Amino acid sequence: VLQAGVKTLLPVIFAVFAANASAAIEPPAPFTVFAASSLTNVLEEIISDYHKEYQPGLATLSVAGTGTLARQIEAGAPADVFVISKQLIEKSAATLVASNRLVLVTKSDRQLSGTLDERLVQLAQTGRIAIGDPEGVPVGRYAKAALQSLQIWTDLEPVLVPTENVRVALALVLRGEVEGAIVYATDAALVPELAVQAVFLPGLHPPISYWAVVIGNAPWTAFDFVASLHSAKTAGIWTAHGFIVP
Repeated sequence: VLQAGVKTLLPVIFAVFAANASAAIEPPAPFTVFAASSLTNVLEEIISDYHKEYQPGLATLSVAGTGTLARQIEAGAPADVFVISKQLIEKSAATLVASNRLVLVTKSDRQLSGTLDERLVQLAQTGRIAIGDPEGVPVGRYAKAALQSLQIWTDLEPVLVPTENVRVALALVLRGEVEGAIVYATDAALVPELAVQAVFLPGLHPPISYWAVVIGNAPWTAFDFVASLHSAKTAGIWTAHGFIVP
């Protein structure tokens, strides 16, 4: 019986070996990474580091609002890897690569006091507050969930300014068009003219996590790149940009 079992398995073993051997000699193929705009800086560095392992220009990065990218992919855009918030993809088909925090920012010379909800109300009394669009941008959904947990969503909604991504929200604060913004901590850290006025406790909103998924008939390099996103070497890049490594 044992010999019969071995004979049955041999063709399968040889087939797997042949497939792996074929992949091993296949030259690196270029691939495209679609990612949320909040990941721009960290992925640019990760991709630059990845190119050192293979060849320059192997990976192309395309960033935009998550909703915009999702619509482009649905329309047939040539994406091989998508790095986004887990709400838009099946968790079982993706790899967790990093997480983030939600913060309230204003210009650095703005003075606020009190608890988080009191600071938000102070801003609302003097102007408007930018957030990501809750209907299509993950950071906006996190912000809405947090404000609902604080039981001030209804009060603040009239002064909230939905934006297409975090970078737009930050730009509105810099230009003085809004009093403050609810954004990711990693994006706030990129703008020295702004100050973090408060950090939202993680329990106020769903976990802010980023997942990478390979799309369609992507080349083997796309799978290899996703694997590299949670390697020990890449972990240092994530943390240097303020992200939390799983």
